[in-house]
Amino acid sequence: MNHLFSCYVRSRLLLAFAMFGTLCFGQDIGPNTLGVMAKAVYGSDVSITLRWSPANFRTWEWCRDSGYVLVRVTLKGPGGPLSTEDQAASLLSIHMPAKTQSEWEAAMLVDSIVGVAAGAYYGEDFTVATPGNEGIITAHNINSEKENRFGMSLFVADISTLAAKMQNMYYRDTTVIPGNQYAYIIRPGGKTGANQIKAGRVSITAADPYDPPTPFEFGGEAGDSVAMLRWNQQAGAEHYACYNVWRAVNNGPFECINAEPLLPTDRPDGQPEKQMLYYARLDNNTDTFRFRIAGHSPFGFDGPFSPVVSLRGIPAPLKTTASISTVTELPDGMEIKWEFPDSLETAIQGFNLLRAAAHGGPYIQLNAGLINRAVRTWTDGAPLPTNYYQVELLDANNNRVTSLPRLAQPSDSIPPDPPVAVSGSAVGGQGMLEIRWSPSPSADVMGYRVFVADQPNGNYGQATSRWLEDTVFRYQVNLSMLSERKYFKVKAIDFRENASGFSPVCAVVLPDIVPPAVPVLKKAEPQSAGVLVEFAPSRSADLHAHRILRKKKDEPAWTTLETLDSLGNQANVAWLDTTAEPMYSYDYMVQAVDDAGLESNSKVFRANWRGGERAGVQQFEARFVKSEAAIRLNWKYSNAHGVSGFAIYRGFQPDQLYESAFVAQQQVLKGGQYSGPDPFAAGAAPGSAATAVTGGHLAAGDFNLKQAGAPNVKHVTAFEHLETQFIPFRTYYYAIAVKFDDGTCSPLSAVRSVSGY
Repeated sequence: MNHLFSCYVRSRLLLAFAMFGTLCFGQDIGPNTLGVMAKAVYGSDVSITLRWSPANFRTWEWCRDSGYVLVRVTLKGPGGPLSTEDQAASLLSIHMPAKTQSEWEAAMLVDSIVGVAAGAYYGEDFTVATPGNEGIITAHNINSEKENRFGMSLFVADISTLAAKMQNMYYRDTTVIPGNQYAYIIRPGGKTGANQIKAGRVSITAADPYDPPTPFEFGGEAGDSVAMLRWNQQAGAEHYACYNVWRAVNNGPFECINAEPLLPTDRPDGQPEKQMLYYARLDNNTDTFRFRIAGHSPFGFDGPFSPVVSLRGIPAPLKTTASISTVTELPDGMEIKWEFPDSLETAIQGFNLLRAAAHGGPYIQLNAGLINRAVRTWTDGAPLPTNYYQVELLDANNNRVTSLPRLAQPSDSIPPDPPVAVSGSAVGGQGMLEIRWSPSPSADVMGYRVFVADQPNGNYGQATSRWLEDTVFRYQVNLSMLSERKYFKVKAIDFRENASGFSPVCAVVLPDIVPPAVPVLKKAEPQSAGVLVEFAPSRSADLHAHRILRKKKDEPAWTTLETLDSLGNQANVAWLDTTAEPMYSYDYMVQAVDDAGLESNSKVFRANWRGGERAGVQQFEARFVKSEAAIRLNWKYSNAHGVSGFAIYRGFQPDQLYESAFVAQQQVLKGGQYSGPDPFAAGAAPGSAATAVTGGHLAAGDFNLKQAGAPNVKHVTAFEHLETQFIPFRTYYYAIAVKFDDGTCSPLSAVRSVSGY
């Protein structure tokens, strides 16, 4: 038997891929488990059809020799669920042994596909061959012979019911009672011993027969003696394993025209192909051919037919064309001659002569009626300045076949008119210029050439590498060049290479990317009436204005105080800021702006307009206190509002002092007494609604030197500071300056000298 089937496989198999059958679904079964997977459908003929497959190669090999055991149990009858005893009584067990050699041989004579399964079961050599033009499947290389055998046997069981029966993977139960519920159990046959087994289980009720769908999206197109049919096989993949095509001529009967089942294929990336194509031969192009398809289910039946598609063949055009041999300019026009085989004149009806002003058309027919098929010449009495000619033949099937275009131009030495309007502008800020012009009014213009210069009356060089068909040209310039404009002219070129004169000049302003020269800020000095800002203006030619900017110290935003549009040729400009508030520190800057809005900023100078000096400390004393081993500094200060602290300066020379310490007023406050008038006393401040405080002092938390009605309030406070780090017997000089919250400071106090020990 092995020799018999191996011979069949070597001569018959042309495989593209070995797929596991459509029924391989459901549970996860390991490679060493004897497992079966099953599925069932209930049909309108009051039968239940079961299909199953081994879950792995080990099960397939076992059941190939030992067969299967099918058990049926009735779970529910007309009266409802059956008792355990009734279920046991309904038990039906069927042993399905492996088929004999004579049974296989008989089945192979009925269905050749059965031989594929037989070869997979018993063949000595199961080799994947190179695919041919026909066969039941498309070939695909598989490295494992076990996979080939296992996969192919499942595959042919899906497309051939007889092949499924021969492998004991099919059973049709015709003894079911409508409305009853049944459970089917399929397990490997033989003595399985200690092997782990996972039987296939299906529970199904004999109701609501399975209704397979009509094939999806069936359609087709006709060609010359051929029809291309297509349908969506992916949409019906879970219902059908293969398809058959049926054809009828005119109103005759339908016949199946495919010798083998039509199988879905995969794309090169391994994914399923959505559409399925089938090319059907048409006997002629005159009859109407009607097509329909039906899918074949793995359960052994065909689904409903698709809608019918009617097609008629479309005769192909004549494969021979006419070709233009010569075009000659004569006094009465252009004479066109063409060639065409005399032997094929009976296959055509005649000729047409077509003409266009451009190679790409549109082409118009010059002859009023069809030119006789024996004629090979025609004269165009009114040619254009540029002509593209084609000869078109009309064959017996009304197909039109045209020759290649042939260019012809009448003699011409007259140049075209130049464009009359040219304009241009910069596109973006990267140096791209766009030039546009109106078309030349001449009819024989082939294109245009663009010329460029740095001066309106300079030497113009050609900017285009070849003539342009369009009326728009883009030109890239170097923005680092010193000139601010480029000048352009355009010439029109006709088909005889005659060039027109220049168009009017077009001047294009180049985009400006270079900011103006930086202005030089020389000073920002406080004066009696404000802060004097002095600067040297920018000297850039495209300068638009200068701006004087100011901001308070530590603030992020600048404010424009003044915009100076025209400064003439002044070498130095002075401007007085009269809006500065006393005791604030300001940063000043001058900004130059050019015509393109580009900016350059000067350096930043800081100035503090005090509006009169702020008072320094009073009654400053410095003395050595031996009992404390320290130099004690004492001073007083009035109106401490806005004071951040006191800077202590010392040194060995009275004119060379440095800041040695800084103390906040909270650190040195020894006590203070409010000595001014009571702002809350009755009548003390106009409009005050407060009442007097006993003793003339403010209650805790009410002391506010900024309150309205008390502008002259003074807060006289005594301060002191101890210096413990000094060199004995060395004379030190001390002075104190007041520092304020706005960053300003008072003048230094009088310098005091002192020495320790």
